[in-house]
Amino acid sequence: MQSLVPPTIGQWAVSEAVRFYTGAEIFDYMDGAGEVYLAYGSRRLLVQRYARPNQEEILVEIFDMGLPRNAFGAYSNMQGRAPMRRIGQEAEYKNGLLTFWKGRFFVCVMIDHENDEATKAVLALGRHIADAIREEGAKPGILDLLPKGKYLPATLRYFYRHEILNIHFYLASANLLSLNEKTHAVLVRITGDKSHLLLIQYPNVAEAVTAYATFTAHYMPDAGETGAVKTENKRWTAAIRQGACIAVVFDARTQSGARALLESVRRKLP
Repeated sequence: MQSLVPPTIGQWAVSEAVRFYTGAEIFDYMDGAGEVYLAYGSRRLLVQRYARPNQEEILVEIFDMGLPRNAFGAYSNMQGRAPMRRIGQEAEYKNGLLTFWKGRFFVCVMIDHENDEATKAVLALGRHIADAIREEGAKPGILDLLPKGKYLPATLRYFYRHEILNIHFYLASANLLSLNEKTHAVLVRITGDKSHLLLIQYPNVAEAVTAYATFTAHYMPDAGETGAVKTENKRWTAAIRQGACIAVVFDARTQSGARALLESVRRKLP
């Protein structure tokens, strides 16, 4: 990993020895955010600082996420807050923070206060790191099952742990949908009524059947055979299972709208 960071970038130079944090050691460097990265499978974190007299310090964090799906997931957890840049496989930059993913790596390059020279250095450093990462990685296949043109791309969140789901849409403290390292899950906001669509792919039909039964029994016990229920906020939650996949719509404006969305999803499911 150390080979990914150069000794200098423009007039900035490494200001201290590179630091590594493996697994749970991440909590020695950061507090709450460490749980998010571990939930995405972070294996090792590299931290490098760059300094230049009378200029902003540049901080680099490179997360070895183990697998491309984990790197993409960590990136998606933060995406949608900034304009995109052509760095790595996908990147965003705003207010001094550059984030991108490539291969199995998720990268943050940041400054506290923007100025033209420091911003250019951040972007140049990001490009250098991205170019040094030789591998690329495929996005999770579950994304191909989403209904194209019906959701807001900036809201897409990919994950496989219920802790991440609860950050973006709180479901329950218990893992009602049996999310684990062998599942794939994606959450998006739908255009129009801004409802949430959650799609989960399980390793086999049996696990999907069990998860669907647990979820419907605890989260929407009054749904019955309709698979839909009106919630306290006067909106609708509806769910279906097909094969090894589960799809759930939360906070739909109407029951018919929820059903129509689920039907469009069903047509794409294997």
